[in-house]
Amino acid sequence: MIASAVAFNKKSSLIVVPVTIKTKDDTLEYKFAVDTGATVTMIDIDLLSDIGYKKSDCIQTIRTVTASKSETAYEFQIDNIRAIGLTRRNFKVISRSLPVGLGIDRLLGLNFFKNRELTIDFKLSEIRIK
Repeated sequence: MIASAVAFNKKSSLIVVPVTIKTKDDTLEYKFAVDTGATVTMIDIDLLSDIGYKKSDCIQTIRTVTASKSETAYEFQIDNIRAIGLTRRNFKVISRSLPVGLGIDRLLGLNFFKNRELTIDFKLSEIRIK
């Protein structure tokens, strides 16, 4: 059983956690915003390209619906992604351009936490997965 906790900045408007993505050639570290309102983990298309994925690696295109509009996104399978002590292999993410004003280009969505217990403790400023 995984039981890992990561501290987050309670003064920030977002819960941001470190995420490691292993590629064929490298291990890369990023900061992702945890988004409990997003059903799927999302990575900006430009960042995904920087990691080494091409549009031709896309599994399929899908329609995504946000609070304000519907648009096309690309579904990819990431070989290895790790956050808060949990590693997911062959993990599906979607990719599209995210709005510039958000200040983030990646979101850890609910699919990452599937079949796990997720606890966000605002009093202790930590997020845990079991």
